[in-house]
Amino acid sequence: MSNIKIFGLGGLGEIGKNLYVVEVDKSIFVLEAGIKNPPLEMFGVDAIIPDISYLKENKARIQGIFLSHGRDDKIGAIPLILKDLNTNVYSSSFTIEILKDSLDEDEIKLFSKRLKIINENIKLKFGNVTVTLFRTTQRIHDTLISEQHRVGK
Repeated sequence: MSNIKIFGLGGLGEIGKNLYVVEVDKSIFVLEAGIKNPPLEMFGVDAIIPDISYLKENKARIQGIFLSHGRDDKIGAIPLILKDLNTNVYSSSFTIEILKDSLDEDEIKLFSKRLKIINENIKLKFGNVTVTLFRTTQRIHDTLISEQHRVGK
């Protein structure tokens, strides 16, 4: 039996800054990586991102970041996070294109090989875990949700 943990590093009880972790045994799967717009009284702060110190400490275990759709509360922190974490980002073609729009020219060159277009017909294998996706309805086009399955022995 697998040891599974699910917890949030942001986005709990607030709008924005969504980032959730699913650990299956020693593998880490990151779901979403959003920003939160700061309140008006936080002068000089452009955006608030999740605390990714846990991910930095465990970056060798990260299998990828999975994005459901292309709103800032789900993808806005990706440009900052990818500077610290050398991992792939998986999402629909529409979401990947929105993400590319938020990257500058140097970041696109640096990160483009890590941006992986997927759809609901793809099954991704990471050791004993298979990630499958399904399409869902959202206010934004081409939304995908991932689910992890442990492969039995």
